[in-house]
Amino acid sequence: MTTLKLFGLGMLLLICQALANEIFHVRIRPNPLLLFALAMGLRSVGVGPLFLSFMFGFALDVLSGSPPGLYALLCGTACAVTRLFDQALYLRAVGPWMVYVLVYALVDGFLPPLVLSTLRPEVVPDWYVVMLQVPGSAFVTALCAGPVLLMLRRIGLDSEPEANWASVGPRSRL
Repeated sequence: MTTLKLFGLGMLLLICQALANEIFHVRIRPNPLLLFALAMGLRSVGVGPLFLSFMFGFALDVLSGSPPGLYALLCGTACAVTRLFDQALYLRAVGPWMVYVLVYALVDGFLPPLVLSTLRPEVVPDWYVVMLQVPGSAFVTALCAGPVLLMLRRIGLDSEPEANWASVGPRSRL
């Protein structure tokens, strides 16, 4: 039942992402699907959250016409990195979560142009435009991070027993 709720939340945020792309100016456009992928890293159950993150990232690739798999890879990576950082830092409080989302959204904003310029050297992004767009979008995404975390808590962030796929060997958490 929790997986069905998470799928519904992912669909809602995918629709919000499509609407945000149409409504908001590119400098202040939130990234709800990145928030979903990051929040799935806080889930402590198997590979299901990673699969959901990857699946919704691929759906956005299909809808946006971007290179197939690029955003899916970024969403899957966001989920995995959040899982790793949540073990080192406690990201389940709203303050640290919003700071983490801000930093990750800044890094994530520069990754697609960097990857595209590396894979296709003839396509050089206008870095001045990227530098103007990324900070505002990252800040607005971080502002939206608190409500998404609260929605996930309501759904039940840790409702199932832990199956740790991010580390090797047993590890206790204080």
